[in-house]
Amino acid sequence: MATPPAPPPTPEFMAWLAHEQAWGRHALRAIAARRRSLLVDSHGLEQFAIRMAIVDLTGAVARWAGGLHDGLSRARQARAAAAFAASPPFAAADPTTGDCDRLAAYVEERMELLEDLLSGASA
Repeated sequence: MATPPAPPPTPEFMAWLAHEQAWGRHALRAIAARRRSLLVDSHGLEQFAIRMAIVDLTGAVARWAGGLHDGLSRARQARAAAAFAASPPFAAADPTTGDCDRLAAYVEERMELLEDLLSGASA
């Protein structure tokens, strides 16, 4: 039996998507800041603090994606929800700018999907 089509988006759903998109922009700014901090020569506790900040940020991105997955699933936007099911990439034990780049790419890909949903493209 085929899944029924998603109902038309409500103003509340669109406002929620806009809010989540704003959080994604905030996350991208935070990732860029963490990336810059990796370019500074640091040792010991400074390096550990940067690592923990990246771990915390990755956890926040995972919660964001999980919330979007759940909300999109409830709204019967199965294809869009599927994009948020994958976990974000986790940084290595000794993080590099590449770890930040991969996390930013993860968020950017999902931000594009949010933009499509907000512009009225079907998921």
